Amino acid sequence: MLPKFKSSLLHKCPRCLKGDMFPDRNPYHLRNTARMHSHCPVCGLNYEPEPGYFYGAMYVSYAFTVAISVAVFLLYYVLMPQQGVLAFLVLLSIVLALLSPYTFRTSRAIWLNFFVRYQPSQQHESSDSQNQAGSLK
Repeated sequence: MLPKFKSSLLHKCPRCLKGDMFPDRNPYHLRNTARMHSHCPVCGLNYEPEPGYFYGAMYVSYAFTVAISVAVFLLYYVLMPQQGVLAFLVLLSIVLALLSPYTFRTSRAIWLNFFVRYQPSQQHESSDSQNQAGSLK
C-alpha cells in the first residue's frame, strides 16, 4: 500500500515507481500542468490505455475538493468564528485555486493506481529487454 501512496503523491509510474508521469515535475508551470507522458519512460507502461481513460479521475478530484473544503471550513470556524460567510467563500476560493494544479495531477495518479499493480521487477525486465534490443542493432 505504501508504494501506491508514494506513486500517487509524487506522480510516479504506478508499475515501476521510477518514471515520471508528467514531463514537467512542477504542477504550477501552468502551460504544462496537463501535459503527460504517453508511456512510462522507464518501464513503458501505457498511461492512457483508452480514449477518455481519465474521466474517472474527475470523481477523485471531486473527493479532494470536498475534503479540502471541509478542512478549510473547520479551520475557518475554529480560527475566525466572528467572520461572515463571504470571507469564508473568498478564502475557500483562493485555497482551491492554489491547490487545483496539484489536485489535478494527483487525481490522475490515483486513478491510474486503481488499475495498475506495483511490479518492482518490471523495471529491470523492461530495461533488460531494451538493452538486448539495443545490442542487436
